[in-house]
Amino acid sequence: MNLLRRVTQALLLAAAVAAPATAKECPDPSAGRTVHLVYAVYLGGIHAVDLNIDLALGCDGYRLDLSSKVEGLMRYILPWSLRVRSEGRVREAGLVPERAHTESSWRGKRRWTTLEFPDGRPVIVSAQPSRKPPDVPPEEMQGAIDIASGVLSAARAVTRPGSCAVRLPVFDGRRRFDAVFEALGEGELPRSRLSAYSGKATVCDLSIENLLGRRKQTDYGGLASGERTMTFWFAPLFDGIHPLPVRIQQDTDLGGAIGHLTSARIDGDGEQPAYALPP
Repeated sequence: MNLLRRVTQALLLAAAVAAPATAKECPDPSAGRTVHLVYAVYLGGIHAVDLNIDLALGCDGYRLDLSSKVEGLMRYILPWSLRVRSEGRVREAGLVPERAHTESSWRGKRRWTTLEFPDGRPVIVSAQPSRKPPDVPPEEMQGAIDIASGVLSAARAVTRPGSCAVRLPVFDGRRRFDAVFEALGEGELPRSRLSAYSGKATVCDLSIENLLGRRKQTDYGGLASGERTMTFWFAPLFDGIHPLPVRIQQDTDLGGAIGHLTSARIDGDGEQPAYALPP
């Protein structure tokens, strides 16, 4: 279970990038769209987890809901689940989170962390198991955002093919770290029975730096050790929406962990394409 949890922690970072900023022009302030994304995560070639993401996108706000589902025989070996919600406002300077909640369950035992962000600083308002505030200098906490809001912001950096370089201050309830995205240029994803997308994509590397507070070298699939990175591919799927991740990949102790986009659609917009696995 530990390895799967670590890998999914890491994939959460990349999957959460799927929440794009809203389009710059928005004639109706109350307008909004909901994007639905599904990723199949393979570990060592075995289909282990599906990640489902619903993105409510408005002109001045966002909400992300993520849930996991363990697949196949894995569900008998690993009775585990994950749910994430993040919501906040969209501003010219970036995303401003208001509330974030992460909850997991292992054999019926629930663990969660709820954050709020008064005055631009994350505060733990509820946690199970309960924990003391981490030993992080106050100046390092100012402006730090939750995981989902942090990597949501990375999508805003993909403004042209080959671009995604950004450094994001993140606090997850135990650690304060920087999520660092590096642009690797453009790549081509071939047609595959595992993926709903094929074609050109912007390739980016994610690493973690400057961890403060409680941490383990194995956190986030080994990204916290500084010895591993995660690579993912962004592609423009919908008009008016920033590029979304269509593939996620990272090496693990049990082989490669790969997340493929298997489904993507927008509610209430019949003019937009829908993506599904090839027949």
